Amino acid sequence: MLADPGELEAALLNIAINARDAMPDGGTLRFRAEPCAALPREIRTEPDAPGAPDDGFVAISITDTGGGMPDEVKERAFEPIFTTKEAGRGTGLGLSTVYGFVKQSRGAVAIDSTPGVGTTLTLYIPRPRAVDAPLHDEANAAKVVPTGLNVLLVEDESEVRAVVRIFLETLRCNVTVAASGEQALLALGPNATFDLLLTDIALGAGMRGTQLAALAQKRFPSLAVLLMSGFSSELLDADRDSPPTWELLRKPYSRDELARAIALVVGAA
Repeated sequence: MLADPGELEAALLNIAINARDAMPDGGTLRFRAEPCAALPREIRTEPDAPGAPDDGFVAISITDTGGGMPDEVKERAFEPIFTTKEAGRGTGLGLSTVYGFVKQSRGAVAIDSTPGVGTTLTLYIPRPRAVDAPLHDEANAAKVVPTGLNVLLVEDESEVRAVVRIFLETLRCNVTVAASGEQALLALGPNATFDLLLTDIALGAGMRGTQLAALAQKRFPSLAVLLMSGFSSELLDADRDSPPTWELLRKPYSRDELARAIALVVGAA
């Protein structure tokens, strides 16, 4: 397939997490992959639909038996920040990340959902000819990040934390995770050897990521800091108030975008 393996894994994880949340009383989750010569007619009529590659697509379908989506929700499912989850149960970034991954892979995505029956998401990923080079070379992405970089990842949303951890591990980083600023401070003890603090700005009801970063750098002045957020207002505030050596990363982001941001901030530190 003409796609980054790490980002494909993260996309499937995001979809599986959404399916789990749609089946609070249990259910069935099915994955299916098969070759597909051309996109379905309803996708081909969309303005930004990709042309058929020489060897067609791989169609990866993920089906759940959850509550399904009404049309008004289905039409907005890929919008950043849009979510039907209650406060504290997710950011609404999962499916927009999936959409971004599919588009950068020159593919397409479709939703088939019926309220009370379930939902099927199908990713159409191009199949390259044997002579084609991969669109995203995992080894090349990892080259911009120092091997064995020790990263403290601080993210209160478990779904986002799991995806970012996959990204970091495929970039050959050593990852320690924390779900709050308070947990992160415990990890930042006198003997800590972290090279990079990667933290969300909003960390639930506790300490904010900017506060954590300031305390962390006070303890370890050479620690590189990379802040992330899905909200423009938070990034603007952080850009105004943060030291120039800190970097900002807007969610959702690809693994390549994360790698470039890490390389920039670690180089500056």
